[in-house]
Amino acid sequence: MRIPHRACRVRSERRNLMEWETPRERSRPMSFVARWRRPVGPWMPWALVGLMCAVLLSTVLFIRRSAVEASSLVVRGMANVLMHAGLDAFREGTGPPSQQSLRAFLEAHQEGGLRYVAIIEDGRVLTSVGEGSLGEIQDGAQLRIEKGKGRFIHRLRKPRPDPQAAVAGSEPPPPPPEPRRNLRIGYEFEPITALELTDRSQHLLVIAVVSVMGILGLTFAFTRSLAQREALATELERGRRLAALGTMSAVLAHELRNPLASLKGHAQLLAERVERDEVLRPKADRIVGEAVRLEQLMNDLLAFVRSGELRRTGTDPNEVLRAAVEATGETRVEAHYLPGREHWELDAGRFQQALENVLRNAVQVSPDGRRVEVNVEREGTSLIFTVRDHGPGIPKGDEERIFEPFVTGRLRGVGLGLAITRRIVELHGGSVVARTHAEGGAEFRLTVPARGV
Repeated sequence: MRIPHRACRVRSERRNLMEWETPRERSRPMSFVARWRRPVGPWMPWALVGLMCAVLLSTVLFIRRSAVEASSLVVRGMANVLMHAGLDAFREGTGPPSQQSLRAFLEAHQEGGLRYVAIIEDGRVLTSVGEGSLGEIQDGAQLRIEKGKGRFIHRLRKPRPDPQAAVAGSEPPPPPPEPRRNLRIGYEFEPITALELTDRSQHLLVIAVVSVMGILGLTFAFTRSLAQREALATELERGRRLAALGTMSAVLAHELRNPLASLKGHAQLLAERVERDEVLRPKADRIVGEAVRLEQLMNDLLAFVRSGELRRTGTDPNEVLRAAVEATGETRVEAHYLPGREHWELDAGRFQQALENVLRNAVQVSPDGRRVEVNVEREGTSLIFTVRDHGPGIPKGDEERIFEPFVTGRLRGVGLGLAITRRIVELHGGSVVARTHAEGGAEFRLTVPARGV
């Protein structure tokens, strides 16, 4: 038997929808290569970057600590050099060194960082050259570092005896010189090399901190871009499957409408023939009811995959809302209209269908005796339709999910009504927002901007 061309398309679309892995395929052991290429969690890039930043900061801090220790050794070495230079320069003589000798000593060591030299006796400065001070004068050669400058004081040595004077047969030694007074010499110096070493380590630390911040910023941008890319890929895959599903639904709906119309017509004739039969009449009415339900399902599927072209005309929003309320056939709908007639560029038939879907859902979830409220108003250049029910409301986190196709909380229904509503409103350039009202129940806001705005 030859298969019709449309039936072939249905089977092809059905195969396309079944392209995901089967449970048997998912239960197979994953190879090493596939396991290695399998994407890890979103925390993995942050863990690697955190480890890299920790290693970088630890290295720089270690270098910084080493530089501080090295600078301290440099300062001590410089102080030791100055002390020996001072002892050698002012070894001779019994009195304090002259101002000229002190100035010559300062000029000789100024390039090395020496800034101030002073001769001290009994806690007071006898003579000094250079710019600086020794601060609090203390006994002993103690090195102090204050505000980037080093200070220390030590005693001057006594003059060494002349070795030629002790040679046998020489002339008698001269009379012993007057003992040297209790003199000390103090220095203030600037450890240039140590300061440069410390400054470079500080700059290296700043560069490392800036680098870490830059790495974290790049990681954040990368992870966000990766998340957006994955979301886009997921949305594209979802769109592809919905497109395939829509094509299959359209083919199925077209193929089933004719047999369903025939079934419905014959079931209605049968119901008329057995109108007086108390046994067969309920069964025939049930067949008619199920046929009507299937027909409505086919209409919803066709509306969902319908072309996005609109036929806009100058329409009064009040008339569209009134027709939607009357189409629901419910007396529990309380409508509030615009105070006057207005002309709005709408596809009246399709927008009425969008309102009907929301109103029917609101009536179904509202308890008996509670009315569904719907009103239309104008806010600026937009038209706002608000539908509020008194049901259980919308579960937290499902405010967007309820607009996805085939998502429904009812036993009878396929979950296409709100998806069709959103698509129709978005085709008009508007938006649909759902939320749980503060006083209970769900509230839907359908916003339609003026054309061209």
